[in-house]
Amino acid sequence: MTARAALPADAGQRAHPTLLVADIGGTFARFALARNGALLNEPVRLERAAHASLAHACLAYLADRAGAPARVDGAAIAAAGRVSAGRIAMTNAEWAIDAGLLGEALGLPGAHVRVLNDFAALAWALPELPVGELTAIGAPRAARDGNRVILGPGTGLGVAATTRTTAGWRPLSSEGGHAGFAPETPFERFAADHASRRFGRVSWERVVSGPGLALLHEAAWRHLGTAGDAPGLDAAAVLQACARGDAPAATLAVSTFLELLGAFAGDAALMFDAAGGVVIGGGIVPRIAGLMALDGLRRRFEAKGRFSSWLAQVPLSLLHSPFAALRGAAIAYRST
Repeated sequence: MTARAALPADAGQRAHPTLLVADIGGTFARFALARNGALLNEPVRLERAAHASLAHACLAYLADRAGAPARVDGAAIAAAGRVSAGRIAMTNAEWAIDAGLLGEALGLPGAHVRVLNDFAALAWALPELPVGELTAIGAPRAARDGNRVILGPGTGLGVAATTRTTAGWRPLSSEGGHAGFAPETPFERFAADHASRRFGRVSWERVVSGPGLALLHEAAWRHLGTAGDAPGLDAAAVLQACARGDAPAATLAVSTFLELLGAFAGDAALMFDAAGGVVIGGGIVPRIAGLMALDGLRRRFEAKGRFSSWLAQVPLSLLHSPFAALRGAAIAYRST
């Protein structure tokens, strides 16, 4: 990110500018106002597809908020995708996130609009997360000093890390979800073949994401020899079928999803030397936690051969806050 510029004259040279912060996912966009790294109001969630562009959604949010200021002093936008020259071409959505164009729409200098990867925003938030927003997966492990990783499935599979520097904690963005999938069990290999016939190369994101859960259900239906064609359920419907307890394909898909997420999280811990812990974000796993124990996730997290004993000491937690990325975007603006 670029160095922080002086505030515009009409911002009154405030030490703590009022920001528009946003977290843009493949399905939903969340908005709030923030100041000095903290949210000022209850965030609002909008359906991304209901708006033609990010600028349209931002202006709609500001217009609909009772008592919203005529203008904000800056904006920090977190979105799912890789940042390049102040722009994000979203991996799983049609919007293009462009700092310059958004600045023009909001009447802000380009230097007052920051864009960052959504999981980089979560990484910014990690050091300041309230304890109550994290729940240990498996027996709690003592907090340790060291790098930390945040990852999670949603429309895609996001990954970022944070490391301590002389300037404080700093995030490292990643497209680790697009690393190649490594199946281990007979059903996982069956699912990988099923995905490969459709997509060619199979990444972790193909199977550990909302669409990936639907794909695993298709594979489970065929693997179990269930009569008829797979019903083409989306992730929410797979979870509903699993909750009923009368759908073996859904139960196999969900339990496999958890184990694969654990295997991927263990790999991420090794890649980033995340002695400080790994945090699972996104909206899917908290829903699964209401259906079945997360033991398989923790077991596969640790099942790394010669490094199993090291991973057994690494904290693994579930993030419960839906707005951590918004706070992280505000912290990133304050800190850069």
